[in-house]
Amino acid sequence: MLKIYLLRHGETQHNLKHIVQGRGDSPLTIKGVRQVTCAGIGARDISFTAAYSGLLQRQIDTAKAFLSMNRDPISIQSDAHFNEMDYGKYDGGTYEDLLGPLYEELGLPFDGYEGLYKYYNDLEIAERLMRNDETGTFEGADRVRKRFMEGLEMIAQRYTEGNILVSTSSFAIVAVCSGLDPDALSRGLPENASLTSLVYEEGRFFIERFGDISFRQNGERLITSK
Repeated sequence: MLKIYLLRHGETQHNLKHIVQGRGDSPLTIKGVRQVTCAGIGARDISFTAAYSGLLQRQIDTAKAFLSMNRDPISIQSDAHFNEMDYGKYDGGTYEDLLGPLYEELGLPFDGYEGLYKYYNDLEIAERLMRNDETGTFEGADRVRKRFMEGLEMIAQRYTEGNILVSTSSFAIVAVCSGLDPDALSRGLPENASLTSLVYEEGRFFIERFGDISFRQNGERLITSK
């Protein structure tokens, strides 16, 4: 059986400052490195056949920190299929720059992502953001899903069994999982250093777990108990 683990990167400086990071980048915080290290400790007994990441440094650093805790560390292959969504003109701006116009349309005061979840899911938010980006550079969920699935299919052609790690980002995970199971949208964005696992059987991908933070939590417990 082939199983692919989608690892969301650890907390970054931009996450902390509520700055949009799609194709833009920022380094992991001390907390972010700890999150990923703990997840790696919690998953250290999983033997990985191969490891991939997007081209973004936060994704690469996450994969390195995670795998450094594994009993059988392996090299990482960077691949653009697994990049985060390009947020177009919003990349590098604040969350208020990004989401503020949507609150204006609703006639409501700004309340971050959580406030919008009362009205839209993540794909609907992305659709509206793409519509509002007059530059035409906002990638959008459909294109993210298409290229990400191409990357997953590439992996499935290379490996018939084993565990594969893919270090990536939150919206990319939601985009691909919502295409496999629309119910994934009800779970929101996966947390930092969470693992989403996909099983490949009979030519199809199935979601086994989504946004699982138990590996990170188990690693935290192992560290604090020493």
